[in-house]
Amino acid sequence: MQRPKWEVADVLNLCKDQIIQSKRLPQHVKRVAHDLMKCRTPALGGHKIICNQCGHADISYNSCRNRHCPKCQYSKREQWVLDREQDLIPVQYFHVIFTLPSEVNQIAKAYPASVYNALFKAAWYTIKTLAIDPKWIGGEGGMIALLHTWGQNLSLHPHLHCLIPNGAWDPAIRRWIYPKKKRFLFPVRVMSKMFRGEFIRLMTKCYEGKSIVWDQDGWLTLDTQIRNAGFNVFSKLSYGGPSQIIQYLARYSHRVAITNRRIVDVTKHRISFKYKDYRDGNKKVLSLTPSQFVHRFLLHVLPKGFAKIRHYGILSNRSRGIRIPAILYFFEEECLNPSN
Repeated sequence: MQRPKWEVADVLNLCKDQIIQSKRLPQHVKRVAHDLMKCRTPALGGHKIICNQCGHADISYNSCRNRHCPKCQYSKREQWVLDREQDLIPVQYFHVIFTLPSEVNQIAKAYPASVYNALFKAAWYTIKTLAIDPKWIGGEGGMIALLHTWGQNLSLHPHLHCLIPNGAWDPAIRRWIYPKKKRFLFPVRVMSKMFRGEFIRLMTKCYEGKSIVWDQDGWLTLDTQIRNAGFNVFSKLSYGGPSQIIQYLARYSHRVAITNRRIVDVTKHRISFKYKDYRDGNKKVLSLTPSQFVHRFLLHVLPKGFAKIRHYGILSNRSRGIRIPAILYFFEEECLNPSN
């Protein structure tokens, strides 16, 4: 595969002095920029590879292994795919997207950990609550959630990509329970309303608990705007077998805000990159100044130690060692004794 002509690192290097001297950028964000600029360069060292037959020598420089680096995510994604194959349940899965309204962006820029944690919690609360309700399924649900914070134009756009099994596990009778309509999870309007209510409750709790510090008048204005905003939830049944499901999820698992291949031109004054405009479905080119590009890119550096991929319910680290074997045994018995 041909190496891209331009990389995110090239743009960061154009703004290197601004990044180093900035008093507004947290230290962990500066560290990310430093790692990306040094990735696969002599600064990180390397090793020489010599052909035993012709004696040709080639130098391979070390990778930074930073999770925000466009060059270091492919191998991590492949390993993640291998690790997830053992957790698959032999059912179809739903791809559900929980999106925060733009009114939340002000708070997300100042307190990303609080907002993104609330996003994860509100999404799982919605799925867990509806799954356990006999009106819809009546069992223990599961979910794998992956955080993306960007839109195609690098703007702040926090949302979760979730993979949810079609049904839930009832440990009392040790059976897999499908939704009332097998190809339909939950009504989108019901999910949106519950997700919105729980997210607002969690954000109010953060404000009252002082983990989000905001002036009172400003918070009341923001709170009103958020309560009147639309909380969008998208749900779609993903077709295909287990291997296809894992590959489908891998498309979202280790993405970064922008790949190097989307950058089409880099100069001292303009950075141009390709993006898809979802309003009309067309691919376009956007040009920004180097400082604008760097500002947008660094918006998506996650808080230090923040987990961007999380597993819940029967797919959680705590439960899957017990639940998954029992569920797989159930389906094996179903195959052997379909009449039961």
